Amino acid sequence: MNNPIRSLGRAIVLGAGLLGAALAPSLLGGCTSSPWQATYTALSSDPLAPTTDVKIRGVSWERLEPALRELDAEAAKSDTPPEEWSADLRAQRQATLLEALQVPRATGSVDIIGRSAFKSTDNVEPEDGQLAAFARQKGANLVVYSRTYLGKTDKIVSEPVTTYSSGRDSWWQSDARRRRRHVDFSETSTSWVPMKIQADEHFFVAYFLKLK
Repeated sequence: MNNPIRSLGRAIVLGAGLLGAALAPSLLGGCTSSPWQATYTALSSDPLAPTTDVKIRGVSWERLEPALRELDAEAAKSDTPPEEWSADLRAQRQATLLEALQVPRATGSVDIIGRSAFKSTDNVEPEDGQLAAFARQKGANLVVYSRTYLGKTDKIVSEPVTTYSSGRDSWWQSDARRRRRHVDFSETSTSWVPMKIQADEHFFVAYFLKLK
């Protein structure tokens, strides 16, 4: 199977060919709460109020990938830049994507407000609450995600390495008898050493939707 990052190009990584011109992705300083937040790209400039209830649903990569390929190929052939596409063309492209996402609603009743896409060797669970919490902040009430296995890749991890030492300390007592004292000791110390391992890598993509 082809690497989806390479085969889909703009459609997934840059977002230039899906619905029109995408806004800049989120750039977060310091530690981010989740990869969904760190790789979020807004697809709508309209500010939305936070939501209370969010539904998280998965769709198979085998269903989503052909639609993304089609959208990407159409964008590559277009002589018009995405920001100048007509409203009808944008609506057609959105309908194609919504069908692939298995969202059975009329195009006019759904807004695709953003997308996250990333590769990871970590144990990412879309239903662990992080994705839903971020979606609520963005005003989405439905998130549809997909994942696919990319194979093995190198990963740097920190492994603990413990060292042991022992010996004898001796000193002269400072009393009048000047006796020599001895104490045997043993101690351990642990340091964290970076090591390269082979890990399973997955690709994730999620679409943040506002159902009206």
